[in-house]
Amino acid sequence: ELFASVEPILAELLEDDVTVWVLGDGPYPPGAVALQPLLDAAPDELAPEDAWVPEDMQDTCLYIFTSGTTGLPKAACVSHLKSVMCLSFYELVGARAGDVVYLALPLYHMAGALLGVRPKSPRAAGATCVLKEKFSASQFWDDCRAEGVTVFQYIGELCRYLVNQPPHPGERAHGLRLAVGSGLRPDVWRAFVQRFGPVRVVETYGLTEGNVTLFNYTG
Repeated sequence: ELFASVEPILAELLEDDVTVWVLGDGPYPPGAVALQPLLDAAPDELAPEDAWVPEDMQDTCLYIFTSGTTGLPKAACVSHLKSVMCLSFYELVGARAGDVVYLALPLYHMAGALLGVRPKSPRAAGATCVLKEKFSASQFWDDCRAEGVTVFQYIGELCRYLVNQPPHPGERAHGLRLAVGSGLRPDVWRAFVQRFGPVRVVETYGLTEGNVTLFNYTG
């Protein structure tokens, strides 16, 4: 659905040796690489190990586009090492193999792509991820009950949206035990726990382009 924004400058991108990949039903004009036919034709077997093991764990694994708070969005390099280290995130915050994680964050952001939907570390391996296309504060508690959600990954304002909602009959009749994320203000934190029950909150902070992460274990 975003290709229409890129198509007018496709020729310029190709002149600059920029490859444009598109996922979804085509047809697409020459120069755009349609991924779906390639995925359909790909074998189920893994390629030989030397084709996918990086030579250096500090090499770039992927680019994550930051929000651009100090200017336009820009690509931050994420190494293979940092990508692997992200696998331990849910173990560090206390998730377990039987948990069901509710994720409504964009998958082009590090919190969604590297922390939310990645395979979990051994202690949390097998945890289920419920992907929501858009966050809905009015549907949140119904979703939690319907899907058996036990862990909610937030950014701070999502919790504020929930606190600002009118009373909901199911807002304390749920299995949510853990909320983890970044940017939760103290007033919203207090209101969230007082209103919605004994949910353990683990506030974290990190930067896509940084090398330090903070965890508030004490609450």
